[in-house]
Amino acid sequence: MTDNKFHIIVVDDTMGEKDPFVVNLRLDYSGIANVVYFEQVDPAMKFIDEHMSERMIVFMDCKFGSVWQGIDAVLKLRKKTALIYVIMMSANPADQLTANDLTALINTENIFFIKNNDEDAAHEKVERIRSLWKSRFDCVLEAWLVRHPEDSNKVAYSVAGGRTYTWKDILSELRQQTEIGKEIERMVNQHYLYNFFKDNK
Repeated sequence: MTDNKFHIIVVDDTMGEKDPFVVNLRLDYSGIANVVYFEQVDPAMKFIDEHMSERMIVFMDCKFGSVWQGIDAVLKLRKKTALIYVIMMSANPADQLTANDLTALINTENIFFIKNNDEDAAHEKVERIRSLWKSRFDCVLEAWLVRHPEDSNKVAYSVAGGRTYTWKDILSELRQQTEIGKEIERMVNQHYLYNFFKDNK
């Protein structure tokens, strides 16, 4: 993916490829986002799994006419990574989700809500997320590697036992929120804070 390229996943069983919501997302983000529509949750989750190391925004319908529900997919996704932003779509979340479901989502990172087919709200949330990406370590690292591909395969980190990680490996570990990815993120944050306060004494 290029410096600015990302995926927008739309999962809703009442839309379609030609739904104005999907069509306008493709028009609004032509050239910078790969907008993919899924009618059902299973193929959407498969796509997300296959692109876990890339930036993406998922629009997820709260209510499906199947065994899968939007809340189930989001909670399953959160077991794998906290970095993917999810925008839940519902006519009325209070009516379509139980109190336990709402509590689970409120306690989950990077979740937004919009009303079904609200294109203005969808655009606002995508722009807000794109702004947040500018300060996230995984996105800053990705942008660096796009501009400096010669650094991608340089060894940047090693662990006991001799296992080494290149910068490209680290980006994948960060996106998938593995223990290694979380540890590297903690180290970078600690290093930044140490140098910031040291330089400002």
